[in-house]
Amino acid sequence: MYKEGQMMPQWHEYEKELKEWRDNTANLALMFYNTVAEYKDKTANIYYDGKGWKYASFDEWRIISEEIANGLMNLGIKKSTDICIISPTRVEWAWADIAITICGGCTVSVFPSLSDDEIKFIMNHSEVSYVFTGNVDLQRKIELLWNEIPSLKGCICFEKEYKGDGIKTWNLDAFRITGQKYAEKNPAKLKERILEIKTGDPVNTIYTSGTTGKLKAARYTHADWIGGIWRSQQGQLNGNFMWMNTDIYASIMPFAHVMERTYGYYCMIPRGAAIAFGRGPQFVMEDFQAFKPTVTVVVPRMLDRVLKGIGMKFSETPEGKQAWEWGMSVAAKVVEARKGHDGTIDMTKKHEDVLTGDLRDEYLKAKGAIFDKVHAALGGRMRMFACGGGALLPELHIPWTGMGFYVPNGYGLTETQCGVCVGHQNDIIIGWNAVPNPGMEFKIAEDGECLVKGPGIIREYYKDPESTASSFTPDGFFKTGDILEINNIGIARVVDRKKGIIVMDTGKNVASAKVESFILSDLRIEQAIVIGDGRKFISALIVPYWDALIPVFKSKGILFDENELKYDIINGLNSCYEVGDDLVNHPAVKQIVDEVIGKANKQLADFEQVKKYVILRRKFLQSRDELTATQKLKGKVVGKNFAGEIDSIYR
Repeated sequence: MYKEGQMMPQWHEYEKELKEWRDNTANLALMFYNTVAEYKDKTANIYYDGKGWKYASFDEWRIISEEIANGLMNLGIKKSTDICIISPTRVEWAWADIAITICGGCTVSVFPSLSDDEIKFIMNHSEVSYVFTGNVDLQRKIELLWNEIPSLKGCICFEKEYKGDGIKTWNLDAFRITGQKYAEKNPAKLKERILEIKTGDPVNTIYTSGTTGKLKAARYTHADWIGGIWRSQQGQLNGNFMWMNTDIYASIMPFAHVMERTYGYYCMIPRGAAIAFGRGPQFVMEDFQAFKPTVTVVVPRMLDRVLKGIGMKFSETPEGKQAWEWGMSVAAKVVEARKGHDGTIDMTKKHEDVLTGDLRDEYLKAKGAIFDKVHAALGGRMRMFACGGGALLPELHIPWTGMGFYVPNGYGLTETQCGVCVGHQNDIIIGWNAVPNPGMEFKIAEDGECLVKGPGIIREYYKDPESTASSFTPDGFFKTGDILEINNIGIARVVDRKKGIIVMDTGKNVASAKVESFILSDLRIEQAIVIGDGRKFISALIVPYWDALIPVFKSKGILFDENELKYDIINGLNSCYEVGDDLVNHPAVKQIVDEVIGKANKQLADFEQVKKYVILRRKFLQSRDELTATQKLKGKVVGKNFAGEIDSIYR
């Protein structure tokens, strides 16, 4: 844990610099311009234009964003006007967002995967005037919804293929030309607008994922973000890590996600780091080879997919499979050996500089044969492979840490600008988060709920007094809704959502997340939800990881009807989302699930154990409203959609 004086001497200058930055940066527009002034010709954006990789400097970013900003001012945009971006993550997202910021507007970010009703709710709730769309399909979607969004005046599509009318619709290139013409006639207007921006002006609105069914708006001011950026950077500095202007951040997650927005965007800009925009999850490994990132943030499932993908590549031959399994066993032994008396691992020190004896020799052998190849597959320069947005299970945290990757485990919410507790490089605890980030007031209520207050944390929900009243304590602490535990050195981890506590008809309380985490710790299971509220015993709905199991079954000659398999692009990857009854009922599948449940139950008290389960034919899907845009389960919807399966358990 960080203590006063523990920071390495070379980091003290950064700490002083961070405080000066926080105290002297009035708003995000000036933050951007200060970075441009310092790193003018340095690469800021790396992106693929359909033909090859392109590099834009900070000054080129400025020019493009100013053209867009002038285009918006030409439309009469006033300060604090709400302007939406609905798009997958791409470089134009950043260009448009900075444009909105420097003309004093407020960016309303929307996940492109949201339903029509959710999109209409957000745009009407924020009274959006203009929308930037990520592609022609999204442009057409908004045009179909236009009549149901009274405040909407126009749309700008990022793609050249779209041809607007030049009055209410444009492609981005055409819109930039309108900005150029406006600037020629009004050369001082944008600068005047920038000087009018106040620290308390709204700069973006991010909507919660809606696990309880209601979307709520976290509306952030410039001051909120300046405080939150400082908090996030100082938190990492306390662990002897800092982002540098030499860093290349690999942007994989959607910018509509607060975690990506915080760490992959706002924390990178003031450091002068380059942001590399990948082509999507299916191209991650290829893209990493192209721009060789040093930093990225992913969700646990992406860590899992990357690890599995590399493992499958190694395992194409029996010898390779044996080598991979041996390497993973060495990684686990290294992690155990590196733990200090308090259970922490100091990842500022390389494994080979700390290990001794036979284990050091074995590690070096595994490093040369396996681990170095994994590092090379990720570009060879990764110094932070951060994870958040869900529980990072030990079964994932251990192999990555054992292979020498710094994998900080983050906890936060849309309402807290993500990082409440984010792992420190000098005190990693497997499966845990960290001490609270600096500048925050942090306490645990009597029922275990985490309460927070401080820079970068909302003080109310936008235009939602009812949710505000129920989500804050009388003294201004935000109720996170999460049950946290803190160990004897102040490091925290999430136990469950408060609403995720199951109350059985016996009066016993069961933390659903705890039970689910034990089930999901086996990487052969993709999804699971625990049932038992008001019931006599705990049960579960189980979705095996079909994408991983199907190739294994084929290799073993296990027969099943492949015509029953249904695939779709989910989160950018071609994924099997439904199988036939023959596969669901196959003894090999039941044996796997029996093993998983049996192993999980051994770690649970009798009343917590899963007594019965159902293997589902299909995944929980966002298209069926069972998942949020950030892939969190909507328990009530799942319960309704699978009521027959649940009833069969308790019949």
